[in-house]
Amino acid sequence: MNRLKSQKAKDKPQSNSAPRKKNAVAAALHRLVDGTLLEGVVTPANLPYGLFLTLIIGLYIANTYSAERTIRSTSAIEKDLKELSSEYISMKSDLMFLSNQSQVAQRVASLNLFEAKTPPHKIFIQSADSSQTKN
Repeated sequence: MNRLKSQKAKDKPQSNSAPRKKNAVAAALHRLVDGTLLEGVVTPANLPYGLFLTLIIGLYIANTYSAERTIRSTSAIEKDLKELSSEYISMKSDLMFLSNQSQVAQRVASLNLFEAKTPPHKIFIQSADSSQTKN
C-alpha cells in the first residue's frame, strides 16, 4: 500500500466512527421538550430567576398594550380636532357673512326695521347748575 495514503488516513479523524457532539442549544431544547430539564436539581435553584423573567415579560407585554391604546386614543383625538377645526372655520365664515351690514338689513326688514337715512346726532344736555354744554 502507498505510504502517503496511509499517512493521510492516520492524520484524518474518522468522522464515521466517532459520534458527533450535539449543539448545546439543541441539547437544552431536547431536555426541555422531553421534560428532563424539570427533573434536575438545578431547577429549584433557578426558579426565582424564571419567575423574575416571567414577571418582566408580563410587564413588557402590558406596557406594549398600554402604548398601543394611548396611540389609538391620540389618533382619535387628532381626528376629532381636525373635524372641529374645520367646523369652527366654516361657522366663523358664515358668521362673518351674516354680520355684513347688507345681510343684517335684509334679515331685520321683516321686523319693519330699516337703516337710518340721516346720520346720528349728538345730544347736548344743559344742566340747571351750569350753562356750559357737555360733550
